[in-house]
Amino acid sequence: MKKNGFFTFIFSFIPGAGQMYQEYMKRGLSIMIIASIFIILAAMTGSPIFLIPIMIIAAYSFFDTYMLRNLTDEKRKEYIDDYIWNSSDIGFNIKFKNARKIIGYTLIIVGVYVLIDSVLFRVAYQFEIAWLTELCHMLSRYTPTIAVSLISVFAGFKLISLKHKEE
Repeated sequence: MKKNGFFTFIFSFIPGAGQMYQEYMKRGLSIMIIASIFIILAAMTGSPIFLIPIMIIAAYSFFDTYMLRNLTDEKRKEYIDDYIWNSSDIGFNIKFKNARKIIGYTLIIVGVYVLIDSVLFRVAYQFEIAWLTELCHMLSRYTPTIAVSLISVFAGFKLISLKHKEE
């Protein structure tokens, strides 16, 4: 059943919301999660490089919403609602075990960053410990950049090694 065209149009501008409105909750939630990760990375690092994936995700989400809306009833029954990372139609499939590790490492990095930036830095400043204040300032400034760089390098090597195994 086709949903209201006006609401489809409005929700299609929010990555994942259009899919959820079309009753593809898992697909919409996964797109929202991926877009949110890139928004957080852009905010943490202050790097505009993360705006590019956000624009790509937003465009993909917009057109995917209309693709889902225009499915015939027969195709809609065949089309399985699944998370993007499990979807075989876009050629991107990771195992839950790997996703858990990636999320775990990301949470550790974010936790350490927040601890240094919000707690340790303020304590060092409050007690006027100059060397610790400077160290915390340096760590809070460079931790996001270092973390994102290491993650990018690791992901690049992982993608290269996967391609190498396929050949």
